[in-house]
Amino acid sequence: MDTTEPIERDETPRPSESEPNACDRVSDAEAQRNGSRKELRADEAEQKIRDGVPINHAVIVGRLRLRGTFEKAVRLQNVEIPNLIIDGAVFAEEVVFRSCRLNRPIIQRKTRFDGGLSMQGSELLRAKFDDVKIQGKANFQSVRFRSKLDILRVRFFEAVNFWEARFDGWVDFKMCRFDGLADFRSICADEGFSIRTCHFAGDFLVRGASVAKKFEFNDSVFEGMIDFSKAKLNDYVYLESITLGDGARFAFWNAVAERVQIRPEQLEGRIASECENDHAKAMCEYGLLKRNYEALHRHEEEDWAFYHFKVNERRSKPRAWTRPWSKLSQAFEWLVLDLGCRYGTSPFRTVAAAAVMIVAFSLVYMMGVTLLPLEAGKIPFDGEPTTLANRVVIGLVTSVSAFTDGLGSLRETAKGWMNLFLVAESLLGTLVWGLFIVAFSRKVIR
Repeated sequence: MDTTEPIERDETPRPSESEPNACDRVSDAEAQRNGSRKELRADEAEQKIRDGVPINHAVIVGRLRLRGTFEKAVRLQNVEIPNLIIDGAVFAEEVVFRSCRLNRPIIQRKTRFDGGLSMQGSELLRAKFDDVKIQGKANFQSVRFRSKLDILRVRFFEAVNFWEARFDGWVDFKMCRFDGLADFRSICADEGFSIRTCHFAGDFLVRGASVAKKFEFNDSVFEGMIDFSKAKLNDYVYLESITLGDGARFAFWNAVAERVQIRPEQLEGRIASECENDHAKAMCEYGLLKRNYEALHRHEEEDWAFYHFKVNERRSKPRAWTRPWSKLSQAFEWLVLDLGCRYGTSPFRTVAAAAVMIVAFSLVYMMGVTLLPLEAGKIPFDGEPTTLANRVVIGLVTSVSAFTDGLGSLRETAKGWMNLFLVAESLLGTLVWGLFIVAFSRKVIR
């Protein structure tokens, strides 16, 4: 655990800390009219904050250090603070920094925001949050974080909103807990994004986000939705070390991502659209995962994604009893392509299907052994063809012959209805062996 206390640096020039002349001071209303900002000493600003007086259109001169308990709401708008340190403070009401510019803000040492924290539209340079609790909502919408951002040991008790936030430098969330919704939709990260040993009890939304470099989630826990829909993930995304709760789900619809490191067993039964029976959307998401595994040269995982892609493609097709052929085509596809070879991804499944078909047809031939074309003197065992030993051997030999060679292996035509089974097995044998060749070749070539 990182227990090192941050080094406090006061980079504000000392001469500027002197109190400005009376003629240099302007009122809030006048500053707002002409677009300028009044200068305000740090001690004066602190007193106003304790008194609950809003501060607008100002530049705070010197180091603003907030400690102790603040009973009233804190509201700053369009304020520039060159050096802000919040050290072990407790804010009973909401704290708002709206459209402010904060240089090297450090918020640390068990600071609590009982009424919530809002920095909407502000600009933060080299910000650091360490050992902080935010009881109310945390609003970082449209905030621009310049340079590196460190958020360590922060607990968000309610929803946190980073919607449309801009991160110019590397971002590091470490040992944080999100009890509510974690909304990172439409964020733009020009560097990498690291989330390490964090816990997300609610949904984690990265919908529409853009991350230029790596996006890692090392040893983090997710209990709700992980939504990457429409996200542009341009580098590797590391998800293999995460822990998933029972309610964890994934969404990748319309995402641009080809380097997502995640295992199929983590995704099995957790694609949200598939769980909701939206098979058309699930088909697109499995198609993305297939391309992802293909780009990573992970062929077994690619086969897994391709199989689920085809299953959802089949289920997404419209079908109705008013069009019985649609039902029959789906049943045939399920029986032959799905059960038979897992859509060409499992040659061993094809061999197993062939064995089942041979045994099934041999049982039919055993029951109708007298209808088969049997040459005189070529009965396997002594006695009549209807004995048990002869029925078993004749049925198996006939089934294997019809399955592998078709009707050409039979010199004479069978009697009556038995010809229908011979024709059906011949056609199925040709089809199944073709599927085996395709599936086996696919494995070998790759």
